[in-house]
Amino acid sequence: MPKYVKFLIFVCVLMWGWWLYLLFFGIFPDSYKEIFLFLGVLFFALGLSFSFIFYFIYLKKYPNFTDLRILFRRALKWGFFISFGVIGVGLMKAFHIINLLNTGLFGLLYIGVFVQLRGRK
Repeated sequence: MPKYVKFLIFVCVLMWGWWLYLLFFGIFPDSYKEIFLFLGVLFFALGLSFSFIFYFIYLKKYPNFTDLRILFRRALKWGFFISFGVIGVGLMKAFHIINLLNTGLFGLLYIGVFVQLRGRK
């Protein structure tokens, strides 16, 4: 396993620890700054966690691939894409704007981002 993956596993554990601290002890959702801090830390923690899942799937799918940095970048792309969807819905829920129109518009944005990400090689 490359050094940068080990470092990012350490960063991921730190992000989850920070998020759990914010969840149980750190903040109350009284202001926009605290809501964005909470969801921002969750965004990076989820993005890195999903990236490791995709990375290990890619390692199993392409066992003879030698440049692991390319595999990890592709895994980062899809991990943060999923994290963007989760946090987008969380933001709508946090600001009480989750309704059919906003959910549909966010779905269109999410599909547009998917088409852009899928098209790049």
